[in-house]
Amino acid sequence: MIVDLETESVLDVNPAACELLGYAREELLELHPEDIHPNDVERVRETFISQVAQEGSGFTDDLTCLTKDGEQIPTEISGAALDADEEATEPTQMIAMLRDISDRVEHRRELEETIERLDRFASIVSHDLKNPLSIIKGHVGLARENGDPEHFDAIEDAADRMDEMLSELLELTRKGHLVGERTDIELEPLARAVWSDCELDSATLEIESSRTVHADRDRLHELLANLFENAYTHGGGSVTVRVGAVDDGGRNGFYVEDDGEGIPADERETVFEWGHTTTSDGTGFGLAIVAEIAEAHGWDIAVRDVAGGGARFDIEFAGDRTEESEGGVR
Repeated sequence: MIVDLETESVLDVNPAACELLGYAREELLELHPEDIHPNDVERVRETFISQVAQEGSGFTDDLTCLTKDGEQIPTEISGAALDADEEATEPTQMIAMLRDISDRVEHRRELEETIERLDRFASIVSHDLKNPLSIIKGHVGLARENGDPEHFDAIEDAADRMDEMLSELLELTRKGHLVGERTDIELEPLARAVWSDCELDSATLEIESSRTVHADRDRLHELLANLFENAYTHGGGSVTVRVGAVDDGGRNGFYVEDDGEGIPADERETVFEWGHTTTSDGTGFGLAIVAEIAEAHGWDIAVRDVAGGGARFDIEFAGDRTEESEGGVR
């Protein structure tokens, strides 16, 4: 485009500009910068046009242009002053060149999403390794006191669990997915195994009903572990945790509830946010990881009231079909 530096009006355009913005040449010549890039007019005037006028050339990126149809196109713009006429001491016109950088912006967005995803993986790994690490530390102390072989077995089991978690999460990170292969898993035996791994000795687990869950076993293991540990932490240790199937008016899934302090109504929208915690030594990652794993499976998760107090988390399988099966509903 040829632009008048004083009036900022468009004096001439080439066919490529017409094609990019979707206007005929005559239409473009009648437009003002506010029509082409309304959100960037002041910035372009201050950082680009003034630079061209003073230095003879200029450049700015991330300029969002509007087409005739209202589509937003990310562009970069470079320009150079044209020779001044015989009586002028400063240039009166410039040539401005727009470049469509949609591919570059999309690539940058994908990189940012990848970085964010890797940060989340790192948070999940660091958080979920704390439980087996604490188990190892606890049994090491007991083993030093009495040398009971069962403590060494517990240490070995926890170390194996850590090794398995690291290997699988590393593989998933490389693939860019949080959830791997899904299989049909019976809820009750997995919940009891997770409870045993967590070693929440002063708490009690009750399985009220079971069902088959189509999920990545290890991610479901982590989801349950984080819900159990959340109930234990916020219930002061002595808490009863109940697990069961959800089958209510078309709602299908499972729940984990406890008889602890519960979650205030005004905090239920924020408990799944990364970094949200109500304890001085909490990381705020536990329930965020639960929500992340549920979302990766395509499930919905919600906090609900519990009669008599406590917190209940309902995980619902959106779009799942319902059928009777042994041990519950699938």
